[in-house]
Parts: sequence; structure tokens; C-alpha cells
Amino acid sequence: SVAMFAFVLLAVFTTSGTFMLLCIAALQNLSGEVAEAAMVDGANGWQRFWRVTLPQLRPTLFTVLTLGLIGCWQVFDQIYTGTRGAPGKTTLTPAYLSYQAAFEQQEWGRGAAVAFLLFVIIVVFTLLQRWILAERKVSKRRMRLYSLVHPPVVKSVESRERELR
Repeated sequence: SVAMFAFVLLAVFTTSGTFMLLCIAALQNLSGEVAEAAMVDGANGWQRFWRVTLPQLRPTLFTVLTLGLIGCWQVFDQIYTGTRGAPGKTTLTPAYLSYQAAFEQQEWGRGAAVAFLLFVIIVVFTLLQRWILAERKVSKRRMRLYSLVHPPVVKSVESRERELR
């Protein structure tokens, strides 16, 4: 509906500044040495972004996505002051539905059940985001493949001694 689209735009407008501020702070906190080492190793800009910058931003991305998820599922004040679920219940959200059941219709159990389901949905989505954004160990097979394609530049003391003999 047009009304819900307007509320989505309102939510994006009111939260994007905070999320941009968090991302800019995280980008300013990144170490330049790691990006420089990637450039020395021959990584282009795209590879540096995907393999160096983005993994360092993972905690901030988790925070921003989690706050955005919670904010989207708990929209109440804009709906309450704007349309109260009208026109034709197209702008009902779980948070407003819980309020409406508990306080306007005096069905406290139904309101609590909706609020609890909202809580469960938010926790499940947060855990799913945490699993998706989790750091994963590099498998031995991939590490072996990487070492064949990119042999180590720095040689160990033992290998240098063998070359000198």
C-alpha cells in the first residue's frame, strides 16, 4: 500500500543517518597497513574490498543489520501517530497489533502473545544474521590450494640455510 511505503521511507530516512555514522566510524577505524599489505601482495581494489575491508567491517555490519532488523519489526510510534493501522489495516505492524490487542481491545493474553512472537522472530533473525556473518576458518584444502597459487614470499631460516649450502 502507499501508506506502508510512506512509513518505510520514513523509517529509512530517520535511521539511515545513524547507520551511516556507524559505518563511517568503522571505516575510519580500519588499519591502513592491512590494505597496504594487500596492495603489495598484488590485490586489486575489488579484491581488497571483498577480502580485506569487508571482513574487518563484519562486527559493524552485524550491529547495523541487527539494529535495522529490530527497528523494522518494532515500528510503533509512526503507525500510532499516523494511521493507527488504517486504511484497511494495511499499515498494521506486530508492535502496533500487540498494543491494539492489549490496550484497546483489553485482550491482554493476545497482546502478550503477539509481543512474545515478535520477540522470538527478532531473536531468530538475529541468530541467523550472526551465523551468516560469523568468521569461518579457512579449510586445509583451500589453504593448500592458496599456498600452491601464491607461494610464501618470506622464507624460513631453515630454507635459507639449505639454499646457502
